[in-house]
Amino acid sequence: MPPTNYHNSRVTKNQTMSTVDASVIPVDRKISQPSELEKRRRGGFWLREWRLVDVVNLCWITGIHVLAAFAPFVFDWGAVMVALGLALFTGIGMTLGYHRLLTHRSFKISKGLEYFFVYCGALAGQKDPISWVSTHKSHHRYAETDRDPHSPTEGFWFSHLGWFCYHDYIVAKCGEYTNVPELKAQWFYRFLNETYFLHPTILAVLLYLYGGFSYLVWGVGVRAVIVCHMTFVVRSVGHIWGERSWNTPDTSTNNWWTGILALGEGWHNNHHAFPNSARHGLEWWQLDLTWELIRFLQLIGLATDVKLPSESEKRRMVMLGSIKTN
Repeated sequence: MPPTNYHNSRVTKNQTMSTVDASVIPVDRKISQPSELEKRRRGGFWLREWRLVDVVNLCWITGIHVLAAFAPFVFDWGAVMVALGLALFTGIGMTLGYHRLLTHRSFKISKGLEYFFVYCGALAGQKDPISWVSTHKSHHRYAETDRDPHSPTEGFWFSHLGWFCYHDYIVAKCGEYTNVPELKAQWFYRFLNETYFLHPTILAVLLYLYGGFSYLVWGVGVRAVIVCHMTFVVRSVGHIWGERSWNTPDTSTNNWWTGILALGEGWHNNHHAFPNSARHGLEWWQLDLTWELIRFLQLIGLATDVKLPSESEKRRMVMLGSIKTN
């Protein structure tokens, strides 16, 4: 009999600490009352009480798109090159720093290098490490159930972007960062959590002082739009369109163009099958630029304990898929 798949089960309050690793489960026993969750769900997205954090996030998303719209009118090669460089650094900060390192601990690097990659991710404008990692752990823990923070079952728009601007709804589903005690114990991540909006703002000011409005448009607007949607499509498109190499209990897919655009994150079905793997593009033709950087760090001795799915794990996934299909 195959082991219980906790990624797709609805765990009760009394079961949380006895069935699953404490590092991936909210432990707040007062959260996610069905009546409160259902009330927020019925209330809809727009006609609700808006918290300041949601207003700021909505203004950020709107602002970067407005800035990006000016790009054709202030074209500047220097600004474009800066935007591309920042897109690469902040994108890698998200995929390598926030996701594969902090969330899944798929490899180890020095604390200084960890903080560097994570700070690059913080400049992407997609929330601080504590809130982002907590949300993503809950996505794996409660995939496509009522407590999935950005479940594709709630529609493409919500899974792509709506969840980003609805703090209380996510807290009602998952708890408020109770599943990341290892991050909350570190001063650096507490500092980023408390001062998060300051860092993208400082970057924007520096770009404007250095190169004027064109650098602000390209280095903040265009770059942030690209990087934000680069990761947002994994949550939306990555559960709707693509191929399924592994029969996981969710609807995750491998999508080639999101695999390229999202620096390897688009091989999402592979990731849900082997969430702790540092490599998402498991086939030679599945381009995974984040994995190539991790492998380079491993070759020069800066990354250790790099996790990859074993052949026995792959055979087990194939066997479980066959049992489920039959």
